[in-house]
Amino acid sequence: MPADALLMSIVAIFVTFAGALVWADRQTSASRPESDVKPRSS
Repeated sequence: MPADALLMSIVAIFVTFAGALVWADRQTSASRPESDVKPRSS
């Protein structure tokens, strides 16, 4: 396997994983209100 094809395969895997994380975050954040996030007090 040429080096450029290997590199493109690795990049495609990372892009797919990032897309899955974004999709999962959007699915779970749709049910929680924005006001639910509380600032940390020190």
